Amino acid sequence: MTLRRITISVPEAIARKAQRATEAGEVESVSAYFAELAAREPDWVEARAALDEMLSATKRISHDDRAWARSVLGLAHRKKGAA
Repeated sequence: MTLRRITISVPEAIARKAQRATEAGEVESVSAYFAELAAREPDWVEARAALDEMLSATKRISHDDRAWARSVLGLAHRKKGAA
């Protein structure tokens, strides 16, 4: 696996939580803490694209059903460009 260095800003409480997990030996490093969290998080861009593709293939789905599908996938409140 290739690693890429990035810089992120998080609230102080979150940084302390990551540091405590590292000090307790739950994760190898603060970077590993965030990498593990991100790995478990769904890829919302791919989910949105898959849903849009399915919805565009079926024109007879009602607006309410489309809204339901987006809400079930957690896409209802996510804006394009948001990760």
